[in-house]
Amino acid sequence: MSILTPRMATVTLLLGAITLAVPLPAAAQSLDEIIVTARKKDENLQDIPVSVTAVSSDMIQRLNIIDLTDISKMTAGLQFDAEFNRTSNRPIIRGQANILGASGVSYFIDGVYITGSINDYDINDIERMEIVKGPQSALYGRNTYSGAINIVTKSPDESLSSRVQVRYADDGMSEIAATIKGPITETLGGGLTARVYNHDGAFTNAFDGSDIGEQESQSISGVLTFAPNDVFDARLRLYHNETNDGQPALFGQPASANNCFEDDGALYQGLGRYFCGTVAPQQVNTDWRVQVPDARDDSETTQMSLAMNFDIKDNMTLTSITGFNTIEGAFVIDGDYQPTSFQVANFTPGGFPFAGFPVPPFDFGYVGSIVDFTFAGEDEVEDFSQEFRLTIDTDTAEFMLGAYYFDENRTDRDMRVLPDAAAGIAAANFGAEFGRMQGVCAANPICGSIVPFFGPTIDVPRNTSSLDTTNTAFFAAATFDFGDNTTLRIEGRYAEEELSQVAVGQSLGGAADPAVFANETFDSFTTRITVDHSFNENTLGYAVFSTGTKPGGFNGVLAIQEGLPTFDEEEIDSFEVGLKNVLLDGQLVANVALYHNQLEGYQITQNVRSGANTTSATANAGEAEITGVELEMNYRPAAIDGLTLTMNYALTDAKFVDGFDENVGLLNDTVDDGLINCSIGDQFPEDADCQSLFGSIDGNRIPRTAEHMLFLDAEYNRPLGSGDWNWYVGANYAYESSKFAQVLNLAETGNTALVNARLGFTNGRYSISLWGNNLTGEDSTPLVLRYADANDSFKRSFVGTARRDTHFGLTASVNFE
Repeated sequence: MSILTPRMATVTLLLGAITLAVPLPAAAQSLDEIIVTARKKDENLQDIPVSVTAVSSDMIQRLNIIDLTDISKMTAGLQFDAEFNRTSNRPIIRGQANILGASGVSYFIDGVYITGSINDYDINDIERMEIVKGPQSALYGRNTYSGAINIVTKSPDESLSSRVQVRYADDGMSEIAATIKGPITETLGGGLTARVYNHDGAFTNAFDGSDIGEQESQSISGVLTFAPNDVFDARLRLYHNETNDGQPALFGQPASANNCFEDDGALYQGLGRYFCGTVAPQQVNTDWRVQVPDARDDSETTQMSLAMNFDIKDNMTLTSITGFNTIEGAFVIDGDYQPTSFQVANFTPGGFPFAGFPVPPFDFGYVGSIVDFTFAGEDEVEDFSQEFRLTIDTDTAEFMLGAYYFDENRTDRDMRVLPDAAAGIAAANFGAEFGRMQGVCAANPICGSIVPFFGPTIDVPRNTSSLDTTNTAFFAAATFDFGDNTTLRIEGRYAEEELSQVAVGQSLGGAADPAVFANETFDSFTTRITVDHSFNENTLGYAVFSTGTKPGGFNGVLAIQEGLPTFDEEEIDSFEVGLKNVLLDGQLVANVALYHNQLEGYQITQNVRSGANTTSATANAGEAEITGVELEMNYRPAAIDGLTLTMNYALTDAKFVDGFDENVGLLNDTVDDGLINCSIGDQFPEDADCQSLFGSIDGNRIPRTAEHMLFLDAEYNRPLGSGDWNWYVGANYAYESSKFAQVLNLAETGNTALVNARLGFTNGRYSISLWGNNLTGEDSTPLVLRYADANDSFKRSFVGTARRDTHFGLTASVNFE
């Protein structure tokens, strides 16, 4: 398969034409030099053969960036939306997405691997954020098989300084952040940062007219630096954050909206089994105050890092990085996203053929169980990590030897508590459905009986599980210089990961099921080989081959009970070529990267049925290929002083080349006669029950992946009069093409185009900015997820995330030095 598609070749040739047509300068002058640590040392962004997007603290302030969602819009190849609440996020780099479960992107803060979410991280304390694209498993380790997000926080300067920032916006959004940092003694420096954030909710709940989507958080961090001499330095940082969010602003699209693959069986009753097309935005309409009066998504996070560097010799440095993190979370969410509670799931309606019971030709109907579609649980996570690195520099080579240890303990518990009105609502709903079923049976002369299956009992789960993860790794890197212009770098890592899980299924008031024990060990060797060549001091070309793995793991209690306890690692082979250019006497930076990724054992979400319950499980069910091109350009024309133009573009062709999916098979089975009857074949012919032959996903796009992403920004900055003040005005446009919800490639989000603008004034000490986001009122949903309609006996449906409408705000800050 050719790495270059026709569209990619066109884009590359255009950039090549630009490169060849412009005289090469002696040195870059206009654009600022950016230092990054993508290869675990300080290097100029334009001088390293790695595809990295760096966002500085200055850019964060100028572009009014609030969180990682904003950063993703300006980063070629990075997708990130707060699809559920802020405690759950799954960034995507270069199209390597999944439906549920962990992302293939890991976060690092000051070199420490971070579990959990960073969507609410205090962005005011960030010196620089680096999005490192492509497999980084050899250098960064676990779960960086598609890339890494590396955050570098601010350190104290040689002089005392402080800063206060306030931000206000529509929908009751407010933020106050303050920091102070500087020297304490000649060898000791310190800093302290605090932030308080509140948001009343950007959406209106149609059920009662109240605001929904409430967010609150508070954080504080402190840093100490110690440098007693020229050969030793240490940095200690502590961070604590508390997040308190409310019911998320998701809308439910009912099963009655399904419009394709009609089903004449008992379950779907002639309705569509699936929805085809764009899921249109709808009003958020949920009775969460009835079903879950205490709805919340709370998280308390503490992070600690200690970095020490010791210069053993002039050319030898030993680095130690220690990390310790804890997360305590509790969530109670109304999960049906509808204005009803404690519905009745009637899986076999009377009046429709149901052969075999009790005795043909009679029909058989029953009222099923009460549905409490609520997510309620608490989790505790604690992890410890230790990394040692020894770096040796010689005149012609550089070597790095390292060892890594990571240990994480995670405990999850169900904690649902029913509201006082639950039993009454359930009894009323059950009685109404039972009466309706009697009427259906009375109108049908061959209706045999009406049998209440469970009655109005509400099942309250008390499942628990604990998971221990231990990762031990040894890694090395060697860089060789061949003359002044060509460099070869080889990286390798051997890692062993041990997983141990104990899961116990139980319902409140019932006996606990026998504990289910699962143990698994995964080992891998990953590599990264890079060759780069400097054509001149402003043009760097490179080629990279790298491998990576996404960790395997365990499924939930129900999946374990049904024989799917684990899923294996996902593996990738990646090929990349790139070109970095500084042109027009430093006015233009133009970088391009082309890549081709081959993935095996792709982790796909499947449905697992256990008795009356359905759950999602992860299985290795496919192979995929992803081919893409990324362009990043930054231009400050000398002819127009103060103008800065930015353009980032990503084309991602992400498709399965092999694999089978259960849901595709079910839909294929309905095409001929509208029934799930294995008319196309039986997946498990040795079993008595019919299981439709799984359907091929060869050629389908990977879900949650946009084929096209484009970001354009223009800013004009000029002095205001003859004083110290400057003014600036800017606007940007972010486009993202439609994303499919599942591997079936039928339901999708629709295209997204966002327009933002800003106007600001600053004199270095005082700054004020007026800004507006989503000025065109774009309403496409960031998330489309196949779901279950609790109002219609769990027939498959869809939910989506509401997008925030046009909103305006003001940001003001003052610096003290």
